[in-house]
Amino acid sequence: MIRFAAVAPHGDVSDVPELHAAMEELGRRYTGGTVVVVTPHNVHVEDHFAVAVSARVGDHVVDRELALELVEDIRAAGLPVVGVSYGGNDPAEAELPLDWGTEVPLRYVHADRVVVVAPARDRPLEEHIRLGEVIGRRAVAVIASADHGHAHAADGPYGFDPAAAAYDERFCDLVRCGDFRPLADLVEAAKADSLWQLLVLQGALGGKPLELLAYAAPTYYGMAVAAA
Repeated sequence: MIRFAAVAPHGDVSDVPELHAAMEELGRRYTGGTVVVVTPHNVHVEDHFAVAVSARVGDHVVDRELALELVEDIRAAGLPVVGVSYGGNDPAEAELPLDWGTEVPLRYVHADRVVVVAPARDRPLEEHIRLGEVIGRRAVAVIASADHGHAHAADGPYGFDPAAAAYDERFCDLVRCGDFRPLADLVEAAKADSLWQLLVLQGALGGKPLELLAYAAPTYYGMAVAAA
């Protein structure tokens, strides 16, 4: 049963007081147990979801028992998934590099152990919800690592598109109902990297609403902190 769930940014929150305070609040709300982090910035496996089954991800100890169980469960649910590791030929001794989508949330939520899951943008959105449902049957804590619209500034790498602000506004509204599927028609124009992780979280929570703790767009992308 999920005891802790969050949407957490992976950008620089240190200079944004409301975001920094909200991330510290996530740390206070976390009550222990393995944290499943769904990140868009780890491995990308064509046409498959991925679960880290290495001994560590950076300095974080992986709950390999849970990771391997999730791989089996996801596969049994008819979803394409691979277990991934890096470096050492024995996954039980291997260390997967730490991506910033995992590192930033875990800087504030001091997880006992972790399982890192990578979404698959080339898979249907509904499969991400189904993936979350599988995770939700075993996990006690889930973080959707997510930044939102990336087209807030003309001088940013993705240029300006009003869809970024529209996407972020809609996200802030949808937090209260827990269903993020209506973001799909804006995600491409907004250059958002959050939808896939949000849908996994939605599935894990069974559509339970979240509480929006903070939102800001101090640069070309939007960041938000929410918890359930």
